[in-house]
Amino acid sequence: MMIKWARKIWMCQRGAMFGMDARIALIVLSVLAATGGISMLSRLAQSKVDATERSLAAIREGILDYYKNVGVVEFPESIDDIFQEGLIDNPAFKQDSWGNDWHYSQVTANIEVEGIEIPFKYAVVFSAGNDGVIDSDIINTEQDYAEWEERNDDKGIKISSRDIELKRLEEYRARGQLIIDKITSKEAANYLEAMGTCSGVTPAVWCADFEGKNHTQFNFYPKSDLDSTEGIVYYTTAKGELRSYLAGDINDMEQLMEDVGLPTSYAQDPWGRTLFYHSNLGGRETPPFSASICYSHGSSCF
Repeated sequence: MMIKWARKIWMCQRGAMFGMDARIALIVLSVLAATGGISMLSRLAQSKVDATERSLAAIREGILDYYKNVGVVEFPESIDDIFQEGLIDNPAFKQDSWGNDWHYSQVTANIEVEGIEIPFKYAVVFSAGNDGVIDSDIINTEQDYAEWEERNDDKGIKISSRDIELKRLEEYRARGQLIIDKITSKEAANYLEAMGTCSGVTPAVWCADFEGKNHTQFNFYPKSDLDSTEGIVYYTTAKGELRSYLAGDINDMEQLMEDVGLPTSYAQDPWGRTLFYHSNLGGRETPPFSASICYSHGSSCF
């Protein structure tokens, strides 16, 4: 009798122990399941962040491409502009990974670099993130741009035209110097040609006297319409070439570039301003003559 009772007690305790083990196992499984769920949610959230960052990188390139090839000195007015221009062909980039529109603002600051005033553009583009709440600021000043940062779960980028403008400035100087060198070479070639012609056995009739001047008093630069000096004689005029290049006229300035052996694109500077060529800057009637080029009338001159 005592043995049966002891066995029954043991069996009850064993059942209780098995029941507790099962409950513990279920709790452990639940914890593991929950942990796995959190892990999956974390990976999903991170994938959206990564996708948003890729979109922002594409938008940065699109805005800079717009600036270089469309706006020239302007960022797009809206993010949609870079899609309308075909600079980004993936429509998924029009919104962030959470399906919300981008927040975009820009500002201009005129900065003088080595005596030349350049308009620098600054912009920020950001997503309000997973919660859709805007935590970061838009920019209204250059200082705002300098201090801007993405806040909380917002994801964003800063964009500046500075590097593009510094490259343009370098190109501007190189282009201007090359034009000067080519026009100077043209003047020298004209001079040597005249000296050769006028020192020959049968010199040209204009060598000794053309409008009261001999060939040593000619202006050998290509003639510009900006020179209205009375009594000036151009070598090209003496030869019968009556062309006078119209300063600021894109067609004439392209022709001048072609005539001195340069690409016609040099008729404009990297900012799209048309060349003004002056063949007698000092307004002199006799040598020495000086020429000049500017990329706007009376300014941006070499």
